[in-house]
Amino acid sequence: MASSTWDLTGGLASANYQLVSAEPFFVREDDPPAKREILKAALSAFVRDGIASTSIRNIAAESGYTNPALFKHFAGKDELALYLFERCFEQLSRHVERALRGERPFRHKLHALLDELASFLDQDLEAFLFVQEELRRLWPKVSPAVRRRSIVRMLRVLLEQGRLERAVAREQSLELQLNAFIGMVAQLGRALYFGELPSSARDVLPEFEALCLKMLAS
Repeated sequence: MASSTWDLTGGLASANYQLVSAEPFFVREDDPPAKREILKAALSAFVRDGIASTSIRNIAAESGYTNPALFKHFAGKDELALYLFERCFEQLSRHVERALRGERPFRHKLHALLDELASFLDQDLEAFLFVQEELRRLWPKVSPAVRRRSIVRMLRVLLEQGRLERAVAREQSLELQLNAFIGMVAQLGRALYFGELPSSARDVLPEFEALCLKMLAS
């Protein structure tokens, strides 16, 4: 008789013995072990200390591999940072795109968007923060394929719909509203990262959604 295994939540797994992958989305199935650990260590270090303050030696030490192992996969720190940024941005943009697709009222789309963002924050907080903190620096360097997935453009279209439906104030600057909304979501991520909120993003989602609606309507 086959023996039992335990899944990641501590529950008894099924007899199929399929282990649940704990690898983050930016790690590919064909990535060798060294590259996997370097990517994970680099993202954590970049978010914690910033790209400028993180050295190749820091990343190698935290990954458990050597400097040559890193250079085997990336030409240097900047190439590694851009690779991670593009992977993180693409993943975040997919969440935004999924929430906003289809013909639905503004409030329904906003609710779906915040729900998707809450899931991303709770599952991939470091990836979210990396995109937010490094967007201005790395966006000019991304590939044309990534540039076509502009999150700002998708959010601008959403707010334009809200203005047409009079759920978003038309007397205020659209660009100011757009930046205020992005800033609120970014600050929520920072507050979660630094432990300034006692719960997950999903736990505060109803209150946060109410604040967003109030800000956009005023």
